[in-house]
Amino acid sequence: MKPIEERVRRRAVATFAVALAMGVLGIAAPARAATVVCNPTWEKVNGDGYVVASQDYNLKNGPYGDCGHTGKIKKGTIFYLWCMTTNTYGNNWWYGRIAGTQTMGWAYQEALFGAKANIENDSNDGILSLEGCGPKVIWP
Repeated sequence: MKPIEERVRRRAVATFAVALAMGVLGIAAPARAATVVCNPTWEKVNGDGYVVASQDYNLKNGPYGDCGHTGKIKKGTIFYLWCMTTNTYGNNWWYGRIAGTQTMGWAYQEALFGAKANIENDSNDGILSLEGCGPKVIWP
């Protein structure tokens, strides 16, 4: 059996060689999975914008497709936008309420109303107030 120092040295050299090969050959290290947070505890403020759903959509209990459903909004229904966050995948999600109900939840922006939303002001005061509710917001 070789001395422990020799085994440690050989492992270090092998690890360096693998790291060098990955860099030279352009082999990427495995990507880290994004952290999915359902039922977030972030503050959800009540902004004054709304959109009309462009398709039927299941609202979620968090800003990720893997989160559970809280209700369903039908195409053509008003969805009041309370606040928005950008999840760890870089996707914009809005928290809000379906008009005429107490059903609240998260909606993926592009699925609910498209990348270029026609956001209306529900207070008719001429000032459209859109709020951030999470740790990161990128708009538009």
